[in-house]
Amino acid sequence: MFQFFKKKIKAPSTSQDQEYKFTWYEIGEGNPFNKRILDIRSLTQHVLSFTKDKSVAELFNKQRQSIGEELIDAIIPASEIIEVNLIYPHNGSKIEGTAYKARCMEDKWDIYGWDNIIYFTRSWTGEIIYKAYIKINDDNFSIYKVEYRPDEYIGHDKSLVTNNVHFLIKTLAFGEIYPHKIPANLVIDKEIALYSFSQFGRNSWYATYDNIIDTIKQVQT
Repeated sequence: MFQFFKKKIKAPSTSQDQEYKFTWYEIGEGNPFNKRILDIRSLTQHVLSFTKDKSVAELFNKQRQSIGEELIDAIIPASEIIEVNLIYPHNGSKIEGTAYKARCMEDKWDIYGWDNIIYFTRSWTGEIIYKAYIKINDDNFSIYKVEYRPDEYIGHDKSLVTNNVHFLIKTLAFGEIYPHKIPANLVIDKEIALYSFSQFGRNSWYATYDNIIDTIKQVQT
């Protein structure tokens, strides 16, 4: 999956030879989070996604009209399941329909809710990558298991499933700026930034090797 999206990354036409600057921040001054993070915004906030495949562009545009009903009972091929315990504030209402829609090709995800399942799909292809099974209470909803499509990165670290779902909910559903977890086998800063953009598009700002479930914003003095 990473290679597919990596081929689609294009630098802005005004800066084809741009050198991107990436900075690691330790926990403390200048770092708004309680995690060691890599600032990758110089790439993720400035590159463009494009495709020369007309059918992919047409599929992306067609899916802008979907509310995800066609995903009900859809199967993730060769899926695996992981038990989780993620809890988010909620008003108790039924989660149904569109939770988030990509607005441009730099947005990599669509999110829908149907029958107590949240579907996380790729905005370009419509593929279901995660199905999060939820329970709704008066003041929150919880995710107790996630069905997912394995890939080369998840195979090394299944905690990426939980972290990725959490990141997508925090950033797309709740609109927060939040770090995302990266695989440990990515060690070159630019590779990290390219991976991040391929996975999360313009919603990726900061990368970390740490689990992000307990991430909090630090008070800067």
